[in-house]
Amino acid sequence: MGSPLLSQWLINAEIAPSLVDIVFSLSVPDHLSGFLNTYFKALFLGATHMRIPRLDLPNTEWMSSLTLPELKNWHLPRIDISIITKDRPHSLARLIKSLTNARYFGDELDLRINVEQDCDSDSLRIAQNTTWSFGRVFVHHRVVHGGLLPAVVESWYPKDNHSYGLLLEDDIEVSPLYYAWLKMTLLRYRYGDRNNTTPHLFGISLYQQKHLELPMEGRQPFNPRALFSNAGFPSPITPYLSQVPCSWGAIYFPEHWREFHDYLAVRLAERPVSGSSVDVRALTIDDDVVPDVRSNHWSKSWKKFFIELVYLRGYVMLYPNYEDFVSLSTNHLEVGSHVKVRSPEKRDLFLLPLMQLRQPLESSKLLDLPNHTLPALEELPILNLTGHITSLDALIEQGQKRRISLLNCDSASDLYNIRSLMCVSDTLARGLFT
Repeated sequence: MGSPLLSQWLINAEIAPSLVDIVFSLSVPDHLSGFLNTYFKALFLGATHMRIPRLDLPNTEWMSSLTLPELKNWHLPRIDISIITKDRPHSLARLIKSLTNARYFGDELDLRINVEQDCDSDSLRIAQNTTWSFGRVFVHHRVVHGGLLPAVVESWYPKDNHSYGLLLEDDIEVSPLYYAWLKMTLLRYRYGDRNNTTPHLFGISLYQQKHLELPMEGRQPFNPRALFSNAGFPSPITPYLSQVPCSWGAIYFPEHWREFHDYLAVRLAERPVSGSSVDVRALTIDDDVVPDVRSNHWSKSWKKFFIELVYLRGYVMLYPNYEDFVSLSTNHLEVGSHVKVRSPEKRDLFLLPLMQLRQPLESSKLLDLPNHTLPALEELPILNLTGHITSLDALIEQGQKRRISLLNCDSASDLYNIRSLMCVSDTLARGLFT
């Protein structure tokens, strides 16, 4: 119960509920805080109530960069964490520890641990014994070995258009501020001003690109700040958009992930894509959808197929661009499906320093941005799959031309509709999607 004196003061206070948009309060387990939270929730029915744990308060400076409409949508996006693991118990334990040590600012997140059929007993034990104080825990164990492609693709599926999947293989480690980066960017580029949104943005990366992996000549060093400075961008420290999907810590958007599932149903069908509503030649599994990229040879990688979809659609992902490649996730490059040799030299190519919590008297490193805020969407540099500066219109046009040359199909394509994109007839679609 609140004290009678405090209750009377609150009742008599001259506060116009209709003028209050945001209510901040501490999330602490005591009677007074519980009374205040209940009272304010009842008084300000139309307001967004944000309950911040005391431990998180020193690292909330980034919230000041958000606009009022963005903050009002605080509770709309929901991020599901999905871990993919098999036989690296040390890596799995390290990842879960880093997730547990992160700051979530009062939000709840479900944690899903997806375990391969031939998982070792130590990894399975860690998964079964994981406790998660920020939401629910689910453990999924495959009974038939699927390999990395289905393990990743089937690890998460969106419930609705406010559901986002954070996909993490077990050799990833996250920064304690990774969630703050995701929340800040989601609210700006999905829930703020309409001019800051685009249906072609498919996700947000935690990892900073330090190398370009898709050029045919092999892996190339990459420094976005140097690139943007040489290109004359007014602020080389800006985040940027890239067509490259990140597999080392990133969230994927619901509309695009559902579309990717449908794309794989067409692409991996046992029979060629024929019987279409137009005269379309078969697109076989061996066809190179994207010209001149190394991913065409990644036969067991889900990224190969996501890159195809990205190319055909002109999609882009948001990437951070902090000094010295300070990142919101890092890859420890453990031996596994795609890594056979883990030399110190190779590991150091991918291991990045993680952004740490704000120290006393220190500014938030998350706000090391142009004018200490995320730029408008139209100001973000845009890169193609091989790291060259381009525009969104150019990427969309390039994808449309490739679609026509591959499928001999020049009809308009509805966004997020794979039947329309691939010129698949209703008859064939019923066989693929049912």
